[in-house]
Amino acid sequence: MGACQENLAGGAACPALCPDTLTVKDIILSGTDAFDTMTNVVGVPPLGTEQQLLVANYVQGGDSVQTAAILRFDSLIRILPDTDTLAAPKPITRVDSSGIKITVIAPADSTRDTVLVPDTVTFLVFDVDANAPDLDTAAVHAQLNNPPIASRSVPRDSVKGAISILLDTGWVGEHVRDGKRIRLGIRIQTKKSTQLNIGSANGGLPATLFYFGFSDTTKAFTQRNVNTHTAGAPPFSSLADYDLVLMGTPPPAPGILAAGGIPGYRVYMRFGVPSALIDSSATIVRANLIMHQLANVDFGTADTADTVLLQTGVVQASPGVTNIAAAALLAASPTSLGIAGVPTINFHPNVARSDTIPLVGVFSLWRRLGPTRSQRAIVLESTGEGIEPRQYLFYSSAAADSTLRPRIEISYIPRSGFGLP
Repeated sequence: MGACQENLAGGAACPALCPDTLTVKDIILSGTDAFDTMTNVVGVPPLGTEQQLLVANYVQGGDSVQTAAILRFDSLIRILPDTDTLAAPKPITRVDSSGIKITVIAPADSTRDTVLVPDTVTFLVFDVDANAPDLDTAAVHAQLNNPPIASRSVPRDSVKGAISILLDTGWVGEHVRDGKRIRLGIRIQTKKSTQLNIGSANGGLPATLFYFGFSDTTKAFTQRNVNTHTAGAPPFSSLADYDLVLMGTPPPAPGILAAGGIPGYRVYMRFGVPSALIDSSATIVRANLIMHQLANVDFGTADTADTVLLQTGVVQASPGVTNIAAAALLAASPTSLGIAGVPTINFHPNVARSDTIPLVGVFSLWRRLGPTRSQRAIVLESTGEGIEPRQYLFYSSAAADSTLRPRIEISYIPRSGFGLP
């Protein structure tokens, strides 16, 4: 608490405590005065880090989204313990009742069950083992043009929870006996636009390969979760399973910023607000980012519920991180950083509107950290990142109409001195 009872005409005045002695100044910054960098980052989440795997066969407005889940079983169970506990394990000579088990994750909003899965779904399984480097997804994509090795049709009401798809036991047995790896691709075939999510290794619900293995004296039921293996190194979880985009959301037009879509986009914005304003003793009382959204009529406009939100992340990378794609992944929610007042915004991607994102708390954080400890940057991202084809579109600083360009509106109180000049 503070008070000012001095005679303001005297030399001991305290204008910092007197509301009528403070002057609030407003400033509007745009273009290079406000932003150092403004760009799209595509490919989030990175390949192999997905918390859920989107399997979609989705068409709307003449555009389509098709994705497949890639499941890799590089290390299989190939031996069984002998019934004689003193004897060495014996190799599996044949298998029976083989298949894979996936877990379909229900949408958080149960009213979207019939929107996302409106009809019977046929799961198609492909052998996608390609003699190519791990990140050569084009070679894997080509394998999905071959005939499937297995399939299963599931009625709409049963497309949930654990789903097993039987595989040819001779084919699985050959891979087990000969020391081969098994890599599978899962696509769906439907009469109506369908999108569903299955569990991933990173999300804690990995797909499982199962079979009964037989040796000379032993029979045992075996299961192996998705896994990857590099010669001469221990198994690692990255790329054990991942989403492969076969046909994705159309990329944004030049000069347009995008958040969401398949593959996922993020908007990366690094601020160029003068350091003299942020780091000085001036008090910033308002800092609003004004963005103008285009109406994106593709994908999901007929949904009965809108569960896609636009959220702001504060980049935690240091200024030394010059790779923008890497910096955009090093973002934390404002709440986790103790910043209040930055909302997660709920509005439809198909609506044209302007929106205000209050960042005064973020500016205060940047002031406390100083210019050398953290990039002064944020990201805008969809809460459906990587699993939802809907995409937010915004005008960038390249918009022909200057009124549609992003801008920052700042209100601040200059430093107040004590006493008369």
